[in-house]
Amino acid sequence: MHGPGDGDHNQKVSVLEERLLKARNDPAVREELIDENQTYILKVASKICIRNITRQDDEYSVALLGFNEAINSYRSDQSTKFHSFAFTVIRRRLTDYFRSETRHFNQVPLVSADSKDNEPTYPEVIRKAFEEHHDRELEEKRRSDLEEFAKHLQRFKISLNDLVKISPKHRDTRQNLQEIARRIASKKELLEQFYKQKRLKKGFAEQVGCHRRTLKRHRNYLIALVVVLVEDLPTIREYLGLSAADRKGGGDGAERNFDGGQ
Repeated sequence: MHGPGDGDHNQKVSVLEERLLKARNDPAVREELIDENQTYILKVASKICIRNITRQDDEYSVALLGFNEAINSYRSDQSTKFHSFAFTVIRRRLTDYFRSETRHFNQVPLVSADSKDNEPTYPEVIRKAFEEHHDRELEEKRRSDLEEFAKHLQRFKISLNDLVKISPKHRDTRQNLQEIARRIASKKELLEQFYKQKRLKKGFAEQVGCHRRTLKRHRNYLIALVVVLVEDLPTIREYLGLSAADRKGGGDGAERNFDGGQ
């Protein structure tokens, strides 16, 4: 049984479906559909992002691509109407966008996977999912940096286990050695001398501001610190309390200047 106005509604749906089919092969019809639905696309993007989205935002471009994809993918025999289907596609595209752009971590889409346009949002659920995703990425980066660090140390015949054993116990000593490592890494000639000379001269110790005995006693630990400063190992630097500004030179600094054994 049909209610009042059902005929007009069904006719509108039929006309829209016909236009969707034409749009797949006619760029002019596609452009008309997109232009007519710009307000809808902005509304959907703003709802998903929980902030006002304008045509200048990257999120709008992503939502526009999602709507365009919905035109290509929608089938008239689906149980959902086109705009509900378009909402789902736009949400998926924005979700993919946020996953790939960690700089948007605090602007995550806050609509649950099975929600409709008029249903409540669940920010704590989605935020937790993105926090877990971020943690996994960070853990993978730490593992990658540790493997890279171990490779660099092998060139100096130092293992990670060795490093644990020779690491100074006192905080003041560690901080002092970090400052010495910064001085060594800051000048190319000092870096080359440090890597190549098995017995460092008194003059070198004076240039870096320490006793020659300190250099001899902590040579391997200092090598490790200098490697961290020279190479691209951000999570290792963070663990040691070294800032990004401490990094000196470019990658492969240790490999360029090292000529062999200890």
